[in-house]
Amino acid sequence: MGLVDGTGETGRRDDRVSERPVVVLAYDGTGADEAGAIVEILTSARIPVVIASVEASPVTTYHGVLVPHQAAADVGAIHALVIPGGMGVKTASQDRALLGAIRRLAEQATWLGATSTGSVLLAAAGLAGNARVTTHWLAGDMIGSAPGASIEVVNQPFVEYGRLLTAGGLASTATLAFRLIGAIAGTDAEERARRRYAPPPTATDGRYRRRARGWARVRELIGVDRWGRKRLVDENHPMDPTGEADIIVIDLGQ
Repeated sequence: MGLVDGTGETGRRDDRVSERPVVVLAYDGTGADEAGAIVEILTSARIPVVIASVEASPVTTYHGVLVPHQAAADVGAIHALVIPGGMGVKTASQDRALLGAIRRLAEQATWLGATSTGSVLLAAAGLAGNARVTTHWLAGDMIGSAPGASIEVVNQPFVEYGRLLTAGGLASTATLAFRLIGAIAGTDAEERARRRYAPPPTATDGRYRRRARGWARVRELIGVDRWGRKRLVDENHPMDPTGEADIIVIDLGQ
């Protein structure tokens, strides 16, 4: 079931919030930081979230091991399928079982979402045909090479096209989560979530301390410092044991 146009209804409220979850699909090489941000923001709005994998077995992420809640085949009707990005997308895009699980879950979902390189997997599963999407800047060529696809890749932080929501990177993952809250629970719930995680206005604002705590949590989830700059390398990171690197570029095409 491909996405053929951008005419789907958006912004509608679904009153059956408690009946159907959002599924975050995990695979070897998933970005646990992106998955974690999605889970935390959605659950803050009391939207149920299920982490699934093909066989409900633990998957390896570049932050450790992620243990899914259940197998993709056991998931029924869902509000949305969200695929986080990760460094394992090249291998994952050739995994027939994973692509089959994505297609089956998409048939059960009202909304489809992908963060960062997760859009590569949507394209590989044939679910982004004729769509406009964004992705991580390293992954555009991988989407363009998807068989039989006519996909417009744009350099934007967030793109909504019909029922398809894509975020270009970790920093815009929150935007996708907020939009899903609005689509599932209504615009009031979306606005409350945005306020909860919004940057604090000024130190003189009476709401500053409460909002500062929420913004600090967003910074922690998406890995930025207090000035909004991305923390690309942590001290003693295995890819930079001396902690001296300013940036590490990973070639996903290798």
